[in-house]
Amino acid sequence: METLRRKLQETPYMKEKIRFLLFALILFLVFFLAKYLLGMAFARYEVRAMINSNIDKALYIFEDEKLSFNLDSDGIIPSNDPYVYKFSVSNFNTTKESDVDISYTIQVRTTTNLPITISMYRNELHTAVGATNIFNGGAQTRQDADSAWYRLYTSGSTYQMAYTSHVTDIYTMVINYPATYANNPVYANSIESIEVTINSQQII
Repeated sequence: METLRRKLQETPYMKEKIRFLLFALILFLVFFLAKYLLGMAFARYEVRAMINSNIDKALYIFEDEKLSFNLDSDGIIPSNDPYVYKFSVSNFNTTKESDVDISYTIQVRTTTNLPITISMYRNELHTAVGATNIFNGGAQTRQDADSAWYRLYTSGSTYQMAYTSHVTDIYTMVINYPATYANNPVYANSIESIEVTINSQQII
């Protein structure tokens, strides 16, 4: 500021002083805007890096197909901390890419052996403020052809992948099994089946 004040005092003409002040103001504005934009870009990069970290399973869809996998639930015991699993869904891999537009849905099916609840987050941190659980309707309890009961979590949305782009969606599944059940003998030796299913189809 002292340099700026001295420069103004040494400038004899008013128009030149005004021109210099405008230049200095624009320079400051550009500096602060650049700093703000760089900060936002770095924050987005950090969040994306955190979302992409520690992916447990990678799925690839190229056409009309059904993909599923089962989660190992042996290590799920009552706890105050949620269990977090990540998986990705892509329309390409290192050797192949989809040549059609694809839409897909996602669902999770569990048995009713343990009093767990499941939430799912797409392309965002589950700990972020305002994070959206795509299973916000909770689970529906149903019975299969063998009269066995199960819970079905479904997303109300259909997700799309254009063949012109390499697309990867990152999903974070959060399983809650409250510690209050730790001393309940009913669930002592129970094992839960947790199946994740992706149903995809070509967009015509």
